[in-house]
Amino acid sequence: MAVMAPAARDQAILDEAHFRHMTGDDGALQAEILALFRAQSELWSRLLIPDAPVQTWAEAAHTLKGSARGLGLWRLADACEEAEEAARSGAKEGPPITAALRRVRMELENALNALPAVEPRDANAA
Repeated sequence: MAVMAPAARDQAILDEAHFRHMTGDDGALQAEILALFRAQSELWSRLLIPDAPVQTWAEAAHTLKGSARGLGLWRLADACEEAEEAARSGAKEGPPITAALRRVRMELENALNALPAVEPRDANAA
């Protein structure tokens, strides 16, 4: 899988070109995917807490990372990767876990706030 350079990731919360490519520039598909992402985000955000069992929040971070990469939400995907690395390090609690999960929730909130500004385009529109 190709990973974007950090400088490219900092340009925007959502990589719209990637999102259009992944959806074939189909406006209806884009709208459906965004609606699903928003709905699933409610579940993920409830699981991404330090008090949850490590396996619970690590699996939520992993699932969210895949969705974020599919949409082109690179900063969110990176935050999820960092949380997964914290889980793999064996840490079960403490400041590193709290900070990693706080960053995931912050990037998720940023992503959700950015999505309404994205107008799905219909590839068939003139």
